[in-house]
Amino acid sequence: MNDWQAELQLDGQGAVYEQIKRVLGNQITSGAWPAGERVPGEEELARHFGTARMTVHRALRELTDSGHIIRRRRAGSFVAAPPAPSAVLEIADMARVIPQRGQRYRYECLSNDTVSAPDDIALRLGIQEGADVQYVLCRHLGDGDAVELEERWINLQVLPEAAAQNFRTLSPGAWLLSVAGWTEAEHVISAENADEVTAEQLDIEAGTACLILERRTFQDDAVVTFARLTHPGNRHRFTERFKPR
Repeated sequence: MNDWQAELQLDGQGAVYEQIKRVLGNQITSGAWPAGERVPGEEELARHFGTARMTVHRALRELTDSGHIIRRRRAGSFVAAPPAPSAVLEIADMARVIPQRGQRYRYECLSNDTVSAPDDIALRLGIQEGADVQYVLCRHLGDGDAVELEERWINLQVLPEAAAQNFRTLSPGAWLLSVAGWTEAEHVISAENADEVTAEQLDIEAGTACLILERRTFQDDAVVTFARLTHPGNRHRFTERFKPR
């Protein structure tokens, strides 16, 4: 008997598909099956549990819907990367978040320049059109895959030292967390399909569904920074655990 067969035992509680879903889910959430691990096939599982293949199919489909596994045509089912613990309301450093997912982190700066603020950016930062801002374009990778494309505009009227900062080695988000106190943050979340430029920057197919987080942080009434953070939908998710007020 293979190791996984010894580990997968139904508990007799509820419908069979629910038991299968539960025992497979426990293997994933406990870390016994790490991200990228191949999940036994429907036929193998049906034979092991002594049930119909459609029962196993339902359990795997619901695990796919909940984000625990990824099903690839002809290749089978694989354990998905765990949800990123970067909370929607928390301003988190991806250099910490990605390793917490069990992935190797790498940062790449694509550009770092002082530029004149475009009209829409000036409006978001609450500054005059054409005023100087620091613009940084960078990406954060987990196990070699781009998890987040970060477009960052920093208000030089609030943080003039940003113009001299070497963002080639330190991400603007990490730097801001270390030097800039903030009193308020605003998050706007949306979904878009990647255009050709974004797809190339993230190394994904054009048209891929992406999660977009737009963030402004404030020092009292002044906007410190505006960031547009783009995440391939199959590589990143936002999670938040909270209690009722």
